[in-house]
Amino acid sequence: MAKRLRKNLPIYIAPDILGFLDDEYNPYVIDERNNVHLNPRDIDDKIIIYERQVIDWFLKPAQNLIRYRNRNKGFIALMICLSYIEGVEQYRQGRHSNGQSRRFFIDSMNRIYPNRFTQQDLGDLYREARCGLFHNGMVQGRIIINNSFPNSLNFNNGDVEISPSKFLRDIWSDFQNYIQDLRNPNNTQLRNNFNSMFSNL
Repeated sequence: MAKRLRKNLPIYIAPDILGFLDDEYNPYVIDERNNVHLNPRDIDDKIIIYERQVIDWFLKPAQNLIRYRNRNKGFIALMICLSYIEGVEQYRQGRHSNGQSRRFFIDSMNRIYPNRFTQQDLGDLYREARCGLFHNGMVQGRIIINNSFPNSLNFNNGDVEISPSKFLRDIWSDFQNYIQDLRNPNNTQLRNNFNSMFSNL
């Protein structure tokens, strides 16, 4: 899941967050942007690291691709969005999706788009888009992408219409809400689930 610290080998575990393990395997992590030391055992510092990873390694680059309005970059942005869906659900539930990838994907999509799509529709999206891109290197034949579509996602006479720019906007909003919820100490179960899954050690 998270990038692991290495003994005496400084690596970036998130953009501008450098860390390593010393000779006694004690962690040393510094946020170079703020010149602040982070504790990879502390949940609030873990949230900082996770947020930086997702935003700066994935969501911002996807947004930059979309911003240039180059029609040849939509599949890359879509791939970034699809990779987020199952991953965030594992942190939310506090367990790995091993052997249950489809179910985690559908659970996450139902949370992002409550009561919008049928289980069959989301299963088709999983198979046609997620599995197509990650297993075959290309979506299946029912997927059509175009940023001019009025909705993020639409199932239309057998086709699956996706606006990568609007889908990314929804993913970004979901992630911001998740981070806000994680930072709330009253959300004990949500924080425990994340804490049990995310570790740089």
